[in-house]
Amino acid sequence: MKFSILVPAYNEEQSIASCLNSITSLAFHDKEIIVIDDASTDRTTQVVERFLGKGVILVRREKNGGRAAALNSGFQTAQGDVVITTDADTVVPSDWLDRYAACFKQRGVIAAGGAYEASNKDNALAHATSILDQILNGVFKKSLVPNMLSGVNSAIRREALLDLGGFNENSWWSEDSELGWKLQKMGKVVYDAGNMVKTQYPDTWSGIWNRKFYWGYAMGLKFREHMPFRIKLWLRPVIFAILFISLLAFLVTMPLGLHICFVPGIIFFIVCCSLTIVYVPFGMIVMARDGNGISWKTSFLLAILPLVREFAYVCGMCLGFCKGRVGSIKPSWKEHINHRGTEITEKKHYV
Repeated sequence: MKFSILVPAYNEEQSIASCLNSITSLAFHDKEIIVIDDASTDRTTQVVERFLGKGVILVRREKNGGRAAALNSGFQTAQGDVVITTDADTVVPSDWLDRYAACFKQRGVIAAGGAYEASNKDNALAHATSILDQILNGVFKKSLVPNMLSGVNSAIRREALLDLGGFNENSWWSEDSELGWKLQKMGKVVYDAGNMVKTQYPDTWSGIWNRKFYWGYAMGLKFREHMPFRIKLWLRPVIFAILFISLLAFLVTMPLGLHICFVPGIIFFIVCCSLTIVYVPFGMIVMARDGNGISWKTSFLLAILPLVREFAYVCGMCLGFCKGRVGSIKPSWKEHINHRGTEITEKKHYV
């Protein structure tokens, strides 16, 4: 089994060397590493060129098109039986490909997803965000998440990806989720929580808000096209609607006495706890398991962060559903990329 590893990159001169060092050092020999430079304006290509002698293939795009377009450019060059995607600011573990190989030995598996954590854990906010994802992806095994694949760590059989026509370039910010849903209808998709990569996380409140808002916005666009009956897709908006309605009902009925406002107040308290403080003990368990000690600052952030992220996601979803259109918000994996005027004008295969 041969793996084709696709690494899209835009202005990643500070991080891509670490990424490629981790991938080229993997003991798994039957692999090819394809870096797609999405018209970077910094020294990304010069850094990548230092790895050409280590089996790295460089594909250059003259105009920026976003993550999905970059992946499609790399897919055109890929020769492997399985296509793996990751990001240029990500470092992979030594057994990364061995674990994926074990997944695809299972009967009927057409795709596999892995976990991820923050490489910038020195920042408390990034650390808290990472732990929250580890709770959802590791402790709960993605049972509360509608998709097992993530763009930073996933593998797909070449034939299945060809049948789907590659990566959807119109599905900005959620091409991995859409791909995962389609693949689940075609065959078996598995998840390996132990296959953990390290990647850069947003380390500011605005960065976290924008990330979740854009994901929600993209999901709102999808709901405008088609509203599938998938419980996990409706879980977030329904829970948040219950939270908002119960709070409103509590405030309105407060003048009527405790016996009236008690029920909506209890509902609000239970739902709010399920989105906030319930993650604190799980977070402490994760921190203790990692062996770095329990950070009380991180624990405090875990009591607030889930509510902020869900609020951003639902706001984005509502706006995308009501007024959304592709291009109305800069629709890219990098916030300052121009989505329009995309075309591939140059592709070079270096050996």
